Amino acid sequence: MKGLILKDIYCLRTRIMTYVLILAAALVIGILISLSSEYGNMRLDVMMGDAAAVSEDDLAAHKVMLGGATFLAILLPLGVGFDGIMTFHMDEKANFGDVLRTMPVKPVEIVLARFSTAYGFLLTGYVSSILIALLISPVVKIFTLAEMIHAGTVLTCALAAGLGVTCCALFMWNKKICERIIIGVFLGVYAVFIIGTLALNKRYGDQLDAMMNTFMDKVKILFENCLAWLVPMAFLMTVVCFFVSVLIVKRKGRGVR
Repeated sequence: MKGLILKDIYCLRTRIMTYVLILAAALVIGILISLSSEYGNMRLDVMMGDAAAVSEDDLAAHKVMLGGATFLAILLPLGVGFDGIMTFHMDEKANFGDVLRTMPVKPVEIVLARFSTAYGFLLTGYVSSILIALLISPVVKIFTLAEMIHAGTVLTCALAAGLGVTCCALFMWNKKICERIIIGVFLGVYAVFIIGTLALNKRYGDQLDAMMNTFMDKVKILFENCLAWLVPMAFLMTVVCFFVSVLIVKRKGRGVR
């Protein structure tokens, strides 16, 4: 199993270097945006031209813009941390499954090795996002360090659950089939969102803005208090997906002698 993990890391060596460069870029972006929002051309009075004419909507829009840019710098390492699953595609391209069948490894070892690589990358991304938050927190005024860490933890839990499901799918099907499934799900969710928005707008009209504000307030409360159930759910999803993946590998006979 150790050899399988080392093989995965070796295959991902070029992506690791890219990952380091992206981390450095995320850190620089976060610091520059924070400094510019306090002392540079991203200050609200500079952008609006007339400080006296700034409205509550302008303040909210400015906060959303800076918040999005700041969180992009913090959460970017987590997205790159999802790269661990690229080993599935590399194995498929190299026909490594044929080699694996000749090796004295059990299905549980195959799955554990792959999960170790995938979740190891995700954990590295999480630690990196925390470090970036720590480094930029002295110059960031719009969010506290606790808020940035909370956002990173929430996204990590969500990605952990999604990573388990993705690993299951890649053990079951090849990369092309999984890509089609993901695109189909994305288009389906997008279509439901558009149709739902149009239907709500037609039914409620001018009341929709107030309803959306109320909804977003509830989402904010849920986001602030979600870790109590999100962490156990992510852990449970990971465990379930692990054992399902073992069953898939046993059924397909990969690595079984």
